[in-house]
Amino acid sequence: MANAEKERIRRIEDLVRRMELIPDPESRQTAHSLMEGILALHGAGLERIMEIVFDAGESGKATIRRLAADDLVASILMLHGLHPDELETRVHRALAKANGKAELVGVFEGVVRVRLTAGGCGLKESVEAAILEAAPDAAEIVIEESPAFNNFVPLMSVGKAVQIA
Repeated sequence: MANAEKERIRRIEDLVRRMELIPDPESRQTAHSLMEGILALHGAGLERIMEIVFDAGESGKATIRRLAADDLVASILMLHGLHPDELETRVHRALAKANGKAELVGVFEGVVRVRLTAGGCGLKESVEAAILEAAPDAAEIVIEESPAFNNFVPLMSVGKAVQIA
């Protein structure tokens, strides 16, 4: 996603936080209802657009795949529950970028469980970031590290433990 879109998202998040701080409950509820109404209208319009494109046959399905592959469009489709790929499919795609260093254990009730199959500085954080980008709708992300990968033993201590006679 381009920086301009990320900045717009940050701006919207800031405005929503500020809206929640409106001291007058009636004004806060009115602003909240306005936001919900706009989102519902846009979601219904997007859903209709997706139906029309899908009904165009194979070319429509190809267009939907192309739309879903675009980061900005994909995030909007996910926001409205319209992304054509299931959560598990999107997580698999994100983990493929980890070059076999992480595997999906499973997805249950929106909780994504992943096991790292290799170690590496920052691997856990980069895998988590990739999953969050591909599946922001995941309820939780649990990343299991193998004990062999998170029990670092400094080489200096190895030399002290093994004495050569």
